[in-house]
Amino acid sequence: MESIVNPKVIYTYQQMVKDLKKLNQVYPNLVTYDVIGKSVDNRNIYAVKLGFGETEIFLNGAHHAREWLTTSLLMNMIDYYSQAYEANNSIGGYDVKTLLNKATIWFVPMVNPDGVSLVQLGVNSAKRPDEVIAINNGNDFSTWKANIRGVDLNRQYPADWDSIQDNVGHPASMMYKGPTPLSEPESKTVYTFTLNHDFKLAVAYHSSGEEIFWKYKCKGELLETSKRIAEIFSEKTEYQLVDPGPNPSGGGYTDWFLTTLKRPAFTPEISPLVGPRPVPLKNYDKIWKDNKEVGLMLATEAYLHL
Repeated sequence: MESIVNPKVIYTYQQMVKDLKKLNQVYPNLVTYDVIGKSVDNRNIYAVKLGFGETEIFLNGAHHAREWLTTSLLMNMIDYYSQAYEANNSIGGYDVKTLLNKATIWFVPMVNPDGVSLVQLGVNSAKRPDEVIAINNGNDFSTWKANIRGVDLNRQYPADWDSIQDNVGHPASMMYKGPTPLSEPESKTVYTFTLNHDFKLAVAYHSSGEEIFWKYKCKGELLETSKRIAEIFSEKTEYQLVDPGPNPSGGGYTDWFLTTLKRPAFTPEISPLVGPRPVPLKNYDKIWKDNKEVGLMLATEAYLHL
């Protein structure tokens, strides 16, 4: 089978939708997708189901607009794993067909389609361009992280939301937690989708630092389980494990997953630190080498041990 997804381009919302349709056409039972919500500007938020097993895990990307390379990575995974399933091939020692008959990997490749479109295509991608320019104090959207209303979607989840640090207090390109938890349709969509499933673990992909956040306020058996899987994750990717200390700032998706659902959740940062901008495409080959087995590794851990 030929690859459908090309991750080495500026990977837009429109391209993702086109690729999802093609993946479903080529692998009609293995890869299915649903619209699980709408963004502020009425773009579809898609969830993709890969596999047939009862054990479910969840990987999401692009909570932050400029971090759209995480969408490319997740779409690449879907394509690569599907090809291996159909060809009855192994990847890194994982028997893909056997595994995906026992476990299902769910993806939300692009949580923030409006923000991604703004970073990639500019202000004319927004329904209310004047409002976005006013929030941004100008027309350069290359550093934008928030959704189209200027809310940081990874500060929206109900995990110590009241005490989030460095909140700017008003709509901005980054660092504004919003007026209330889950005020934004994108974060509310991912929250509801999660509660409608029985995910054994979750991953929220972010894009700069080559590190893994894994520990947010967990203790006891959850701490031990999370640490064991985090160490395998770190060994696979060579990303450093981060200890957030005794009083980390909350509001993130995995903060909420860990503290509310009491199951392992990981936030990997996929590139060497590049500062407040999109990760350059030249970094992708290493990112792919580091992460191409991660979905299979986590599905195996979930099926065997969780």
